[in-house]
Amino acid sequence: MFLSSLILLIVVTRLGNSPLLLMVFEADEAAALSTKVVSALNTLTILYNSYAVAMSVMVWLVTQNALRYKARWAFWALLVTIGIAEVFAFIASAPFNHTRWQVNVVLSLLYLIGMAMTGYAVYGRRRSTQKDEQM
Repeated sequence: MFLSSLILLIVVTRLGNSPLLLMVFEADEAAALSTKVVSALNTLTILYNSYAVAMSVMVWLVTQNALRYKARWAFWALLVTIGIAEVFAFIASAPFNHTRWQVNVVLSLLYLIGMAMTGYAVYGRRRSTQKDEQM
């Protein structure tokens, strides 16, 4: 959320262009791009990072308000929502020869670890608690 907010601030206030420019193009290629292309990339950056901030806030709220009370629907909502976002992150980077594949892999690993821990907290502990209560 912090990184997306910072990128949004930089692009919206026109303090700089999208970091996507330097990830996809070499410095001399980026300098040769037309203003329409740069504006289009800045617009895509604003759209993506707005979504990333909104999704981060949603995940934080669901985690704080639902998973705390072991709501099973919250686990599945986060699993599906973030899972779709992770799949589309790989699809979106395909036209650019997967320029950021390392970032996508790290984020996907963090997602899988987080969902495994959450699944254990919601489902695994509940079974052991029920067994303890029966004894």
